Amino acid sequence: MPGTSSRFHGQSLQPWIALLTAIAFSFTLMAVSDMKGTEIARERTCDILSVLARPFGIFPAILHLSSENARLRAENAALNIESTAAQEALLENERLRNLLDFRSKSKLNLRSAEVIATNPISGVRSLLLDIGTKQGAVKHTAVISDLGLVGKLVQTSEQTSVAQTLLDRNLGAAVRLSICRVNGITSWTGGNRLIVENIPASASVRLDEEVITSGLDGIFPEGIIVGKVVSTKKAPESLFLKVEVAPAVNFARLEEVFIVYPDSSGILQP
Repeated sequence: MPGTSSRFHGQSLQPWIALLTAIAFSFTLMAVSDMKGTEIARERTCDILSVLARPFGIFPAILHLSSENARLRAENAALNIESTAAQEALLENERLRNLLDFRSKSKLNLRSAEVIATNPISGVRSLLLDIGTKQGAVKHTAVISDLGLVGKLVQTSEQTSVAQTLLDRNLGAAVRLSICRVNGITSWTGGNRLIVENIPASASVRLDEEVITSGLDGIFPEGIIVGKVVSTKKAPESLFLKVEVAPAVNFARLEEVFIVYPDSSGILQP
């Protein structure tokens, strides 16, 4: 509306008009004599002028603070990235030290591989590894970590391989309970636990008893840690125990693994 627009325009100019008027009046006072009344008026005018000018000095300060705030945010983001990178490097160095220590102490002939992708589908757990037939990878060879058994290779190409993990419903490993020395086979029925089958109900299975590979399946070398017993159950009239095992490996956090070479030549055998 024309009336509203002109009224708003006039109101927005009022502070500028007042400021310019005060400046002009100040120059007038400075040009006249130094009489006492004039001096008092000059002081009052300077006070008024400083009050009127104060809001106009805020804008440069606001612009400066905004620019400084943006600069500090950018610096903070850069520092956060550097801190995260340094922490990741520290954790990676620690993992690699543990892997090298495990490899040097292990009697197995091992070749390291990096996990470059995972299959998140429940019951079909697999890992894509950066090792292939050019590096000697062959199907049906064991895959382990420094913590224990991971699974086995089921597919190979020139540069990559697919490892099937123990949390896949289609993979079982021949195992042995380390104290009672009873043999069984692992299976996965859901969650992050394994079940050891074919354990006689008469077996003296203990909680926290270590479960290791038995080597009887011809795939996994004997003595690799699989996990620990967390519970045992016996169904009525059943001849076997249901032994639940917590895997030694955290499959969700795997970043590096080892392929097990069965002989000292470094050549994997099918």
